[in-house]
Amino acid sequence: MTDLIAAPFPGYALIDSGDGRKLEEIAGVLVDRASPAPLWRPRLDPGAWGKAVGRVERRADGGGNWVWKGKDPGELRLPYEIGGRRLNLILRFTSFGHCGIFPEQEPVWRLLHRAVAARGRCKGLNLFGYTGAASLAMAAAGAEVFHVDSAKGVLTWGKSSADASDLGTGSVRWVHEDCMAFLEHSQRKGFKYDVICADPPAWGHGKEKDQMWRIEEHFQRLAELLAGVLALDGVVVLCAHAPGVQSAAVTNVLAAAGLPVAAAGDLMQSHRDDDRRMSAGVFALSGRDARGLIGA
Repeated sequence: MTDLIAAPFPGYALIDSGDGRKLEEIAGVLVDRASPAPLWRPRLDPGAWGKAVGRVERRADGGGNWVWKGKDPGELRLPYEIGGRRLNLILRFTSFGHCGIFPEQEPVWRLLHRAVAARGRCKGLNLFGYTGAASLAMAAAGAEVFHVDSAKGVLTWGKSSADASDLGTGSVRWVHEDCMAFLEHSQRKGFKYDVICADPPAWGHGKEKDQMWRIEEHFQRLAELLAGVLALDGVVVLCAHAPGVQSAAVTNVLAAAGLPVAAAGDLMQSHRDDDRRMSAGVFALSGRDARGLIGA
């Protein structure tokens, strides 16, 4: 088992965690957000947590709202260096307690960047891509990237980060489509992709009202479709964040689809000032020589 550990990076740090909360500094803003992972007690005292200028209050329906000391900071820009390129990730705090990136995915961004850099000009695919940090990481290494998500709003958001990063017209194609439908279309047309990332939610809606995603029903089919569109000698990273889904399950799903797993483990976050780690999902990596991409 090989874990991918997200350490603090310029513009982001996990300061403390505990009692179902995490204290983070995001683009210079100290915030207190809900998280199911930290079952332990916080390390810091309430006074340190009280310095947060924003706190997410959860609602019974699963949503939430921010309570700010002062005004909402609005749109933020987080400069992010990768492979000698500077990306500018546009952030804002949403009602679900999100900010526009998932920092626990930062090692995945770097892995994808290395995979593209090893191939030169190639085709990348980012499924369930949210606001596209992984897509920008691949594009920064020279890939032509297809970024697929069924939510129009996150595509517009991702485009703003791409524009702010000066990646050039056409480096990322922002595709408003159901991810399974996109894969089925690609397979019918014989399209192949060299570097693929898929990070599906536990459940969600597709582009159309009758398109539903449930990880317990569709995860295996997703892996089979990935196998059908992966180029010879291609690399695929499959992640999961649903409660109860372990890396062994992701490994088995890929193997059953004919994609031998080179590495698998937990996605972890480390704290800025102590050695605790917090689990934030699982991943599996498939592809010839793919294991060499871990920590390269």
